[in-house]
Amino acid sequence: MIRWVQILVLVFCSTALIQAQSQTSTKYYRGSLGDKHIEMRLEVTDGKVTGTYFYDQFKQEIKLEGSIDAKGELTLIEGPPKRPTGKFVCRAPTDADQVDRECEWTKPTGTGNAMVFLNEQGISPKTAIRFSPKLINDRKDKVYVSYPQITAITSVAINEFNSLVQKRIEEVIKTYGPDADQNSSFDTNYLVMFADRDIVSVEFESTYNGGAHPTVSLWTLNYNLKTNKELTLEDVFRSGDEYKAAIAEFVVKDINRRADEFDRDDARRNNSEYKKRDEPVMTLEQLPEMETWGVSSKGIVVYFGFPHVMAVFTKTVVPVSVVSRYLRPDGVIPLVR
Repeated sequence: MIRWVQILVLVFCSTALIQAQSQTSTKYYRGSLGDKHIEMRLEVTDGKVTGTYFYDQFKQEIKLEGSIDAKGELTLIEGPPKRPTGKFVCRAPTDADQVDRECEWTKPTGTGNAMVFLNEQGISPKTAIRFSPKLINDRKDKVYVSYPQITAITSVAINEFNSLVQKRIEEVIKTYGPDADQNSSFDTNYLVMFADRDIVSVEFESTYNGGAHPTVSLWTLNYNLKTNKELTLEDVFRSGDEYKAAIAEFVVKDINRRADEFDRDDARRNNSEYKKRDEPVMTLEQLPEMETWGVSSKGIVVYFGFPHVMAVFTKTVVPVSVVSRYLRPDGVIPLVR
């Protein structure tokens, strides 16, 4: 009898260990495939990946199946197993990247190459809030815009949020329209950086194509569904400018760290010797004023306006630990830590 009890205990413990090691993680991404906006959901279990994605334009889910290796490289086959319609190959992310997944999509024949950029959305699995992309596709004026609308549940605050997003999108489109020439185009996509039952933080990326280089602007909308008000920095931090100094110091260090990582990566790719820069890429004196901000599960997201050659450093995630002493005790950040 004792022997059987020991066997049962051993079987139970082994089963629990296997289940613990086989936990499934679900990730929600938004981004682009070529010039089209897409949304993707992936479930990862022991290196095996399943999921779906859809184009905002069609909203028809396409099946995905693949794997992720020990290095973090992701391979996905789309469509039915016997008649695949495409393939995603995504390189492993690095600490310097501002894109969670940079991929290449090809047809089954290996042709039709298109770049894919994906960022993970920070939607809490504990909330009933869900987002559906609404699309403006104006072929005549070459305006292609996706913006989020909260669905599944409704309330006065949610209706206000949806209306405010639509209003801001209309305002942004108007700034493009009057002076646009026939060869220009305007594109806006979004990323839900954080969403739970109370707080929603959305990043928008607007691109104006018409000139030597595309003009890209990042802007945000932060909303408190509990109070039905748009969030300000005064809702997050205590009075005073001490938090700005702490953020600036972290941003400068992080920009120089990422620049160094880029240099090391370039040296590895070119099989050349890495040489440390004589001067830092950024100093406190050179850092401009913060343009906008947002909230993510990783911390406070801050944005600075840099010229085209420095655009990769526009966005920095500042860990909550860096600014914790300056947070309001009754503010919104304690809700997302």
